[in-house]
Amino acid sequence: MPAEIAFRSWTADDADWYVRQVTDPGILRYTTERATLTAGQFREALDRLDNSDDELGFVAVDAETGQRLANFAALRNGSTAVVSYWVAAGARGRGVATRGLRELCTRALDQWPITELRLYTHAENLASQRVAENAGFQPLADMPTVREVYGVVWPVRWFERAR
Repeated sequence: MPAEIAFRSWTADDADWYVRQVTDPGILRYTTERATLTAGQFREALDRLDNSDDELGFVAVDAETGQRLANFAALRNGSTAVVSYWVAAGARGRGVATRGLRELCTRALDQWPITELRLYTHAENLASQRVAENAGFQPLADMPTVREVYGVVWPVRWFERAR
């Protein structure tokens, strides 16, 4: 387990690493990442992120070594922000997701005048659902149980965390 994680902003130098990570079968199965993502598309998304008041995005790194571990993001819509994350295969099972999700929530609440945070997981991603609950999220029963992502219908579970 890393002693501690730190967040830093994504840079163009992270593009190749990001693109390699999103080809991981676990990331492809349980996130909205596309296996066809290119480094150029990553850099374009980074430009949009850098110029948006409604998006946050960070790479979680091992605080001691600087090794990249995970992706954390938030998208604000009015008084709600939807958060998302994935953890690189080599960093899974070490508490990175829970610690990173807590940090992302703190930053979103500090950055924006929002009243709640939400996230959704693939309905079969029990590990991510445990992460959400360990980070203070509660299941939301009154949300849609499917979501269309890039033309694919996903079974989902929604969670929320009040301010």
